[in-house]
Amino acid sequence: MKKFFLVTSIMFFTFALTVGLSWVAIYNSHDLDAAKLFPCIEKAIIYDANGNTMNQYKTAPIPDHMRNAIIAVEDKNFHDHRGLSYNRIAKAAYKNAAAKRAKEGASTISQQLIKNTHLTSEKTMRRKIKEAVLATKLEKKYSKDQILDMYMDIVYFGNNIFGVHDAARFYFGTDISDIDIRQAAGLAGLLRSPGRYNPISQKERFDSRTNLVLAMMYAQGHIEKDDYESARVKTTEIKGRRGRSDSQSYQNAVIAQAASIVGNKTDIKIHTYFVSSTQSAILDVINDPEYTIKNTSDNRADFMTIASNTDGGIKALATNHRMMPNAKRNFASAVKPLVVFAPAIEHNIVSPDTMIDDSPYVTGDFQPRNHDNTHRGRVTVRESLAKSHNIPAVKVLEYTTVPRAVSTARGLGLDLTDNETIAMSLGATKNGQTAMEVLGAYCTIASGGERVYMSFIRQITDMQDRIIWEHEPRGKRVLSAETVATVTDMMRSAVTEGTARKLGSLDFDIAAKTGTAERQGHTTNTDAINISYTPDTVLLVWNGNANMRPENDLPKGTTGGGVTSFIARDIMKRIAAGEPFTHTGVHDEGLSNPPVIEPVLPQTPLAPTVTAKTGPTGAPIITFDAIQNRTYKIFRNVNGLETLLQVIRPQTTTYTFVDTTAPTRTIIEYHVTLSHNDQELSSNIVRVFTADSINRSVSMPTARHWFF
Repeated sequence: MKKFFLVTSIMFFTFALTVGLSWVAIYNSHDLDAAKLFPCIEKAIIYDANGNTMNQYKTAPIPDHMRNAIIAVEDKNFHDHRGLSYNRIAKAAYKNAAAKRAKEGASTISQQLIKNTHLTSEKTMRRKIKEAVLATKLEKKYSKDQILDMYMDIVYFGNNIFGVHDAARFYFGTDISDIDIRQAAGLAGLLRSPGRYNPISQKERFDSRTNLVLAMMYAQGHIEKDDYESARVKTTEIKGRRGRSDSQSYQNAVIAQAASIVGNKTDIKIHTYFVSSTQSAILDVINDPEYTIKNTSDNRADFMTIASNTDGGIKALATNHRMMPNAKRNFASAVKPLVVFAPAIEHNIVSPDTMIDDSPYVTGDFQPRNHDNTHRGRVTVRESLAKSHNIPAVKVLEYTTVPRAVSTARGLGLDLTDNETIAMSLGATKNGQTAMEVLGAYCTIASGGERVYMSFIRQITDMQDRIIWEHEPRGKRVLSAETVATVTDMMRSAVTEGTARKLGSLDFDIAAKTGTAERQGHTTNTDAINISYTPDTVLLVWNGNANMRPENDLPKGTTGGGVTSFIARDIMKRIAAGEPFTHTGVHDEGLSNPPVIEPVLPQTPLAPTVTAKTGPTGAPIITFDAIQNRTYKIFRNVNGLETLLQVIRPQTTTYTFVDTTAPTRTIIEYHVTLSHNDQELSSNIVRVFTADSINRSVSMPTARHWFF
């Protein structure tokens, strides 16, 4: 008993110390971002791409009964705490422990505001501590009314509606200042599950939930008995009126971007890239019941669709999660062209016709598999991209090397760390990417290889039309025209014969790539992606689980190549009908047969001379003299089966290769070739007899999801 008490005490002390140290470190290193907290400018006129007024932003007073309804439902002790409710934390911890799962949360309104504006959806202790730290800083800097107003301006009310102002207009056809007590209770009741209590499709549930909120308001003393009785018997008429809400996601993003540029400056004009026909094309498709994807809880899955021109101007956006465009996600195989194939082609490591051995691959605890658990032997790089084979992608990245691939992908705009691993080949990067990063990288490819910077806003001016800020879309060249043409042509193969073949019926040229993330250890999926482009439009379609709670996963079989690709197909079809293409310059190059990339080699180079031995780990070590920046291929032959192991362009005059994938207790032959004038100059053949065991351990994290 004493031992148990001692161990428990030590564990508790260690946990408390860890949390305490993390709290101090995070408190000193993280500050509030006012631009994120105030995604609204007091007065601004927003214009679309044609100069038409979209909306004039003006604040409107929020009645007390709306505030009280939110407090009653979300945080009844809101006015009593300083950002954290310790009673709620203890209660939630007890219930979760009893249920042996995360059944109940303990977030205050302040914590929810921070979570929805400053943080990702990762489920880690560090993120929860960061949330708590920033919530306490929020309470010190802003009044309770300010915090509540900010919260009510960003929360989601279903049907692509964010914030109480637009929810009142959409559901009741009135300004927020004019809603009655029952309407306020109805809006507050939506916050727990906007899909389940949708007043348009689930009116009976909505009314029942509204009555529950009214009872909570009365029990907590927010309304008198007469008001409660009157509101209970009142009938709520649902308008479901569109209008500004058709472009609300877009306008929310515009205001957030403007706030990050000019702060809370008033009296400005914001000129955007918004194209109403593109927005309509997106909404027509994603609101079609045939294309509505359900999650495992039988509610509508989270969605995000973004369309831009190839110069980075975002033309349309629809999402039911306001933070999704800038949320870090794992876009799975959808980023393979960016982190694997474009770098390999740019560095002359492979061509579309290079053969790769699709056979089992093991490095330490990293053991990738293809989505169907099938190995196909020798396959081309083109097929590997088009059909999203995982193991060939891993090997192509290994040939290229992670540092070179990271350098190229960073040039495209991806936020990658210096300690990325070979798991990056499956989309498993350290921090993930945002949709804006991925979209910008594909815009860079679609527009010819010069770095593209994304923006909703073309220009901000004052009321006298003096320019305050202007979008500069282009940067330096990061990919050659040959690489752009080759990658695009390979992505066309994904449409004609690969995972994006749902787009194959379109009667115009289009390139595409799909991606799917599966929750590790489960049969459900968390993300389904299709990214496609023409010479005029880049389109990202995402369906998935924004908060990563298991009950909100996509069902088994919901992949990027399924309904998500059908959605992309029909949106692109509608966009094409409303916006004729203009095939000019490099755009045509990008969607035509690419030129063959041949490196310039010196005259009459010598064939390499190879030596081999078994190293201290038991793995064969191959060494040969090399000419710098020339292309070499290393081959392995086991019992007559020849395998291409690596394609390299050495930066030194001696190159060493360790074959950690070699079979044990086997005679293995190796040789190296040097490419020269359409010929392969072959080295001598060396033989190695491998040991009983080979240490294959390499520091490599296991990928969190499998992707295809």
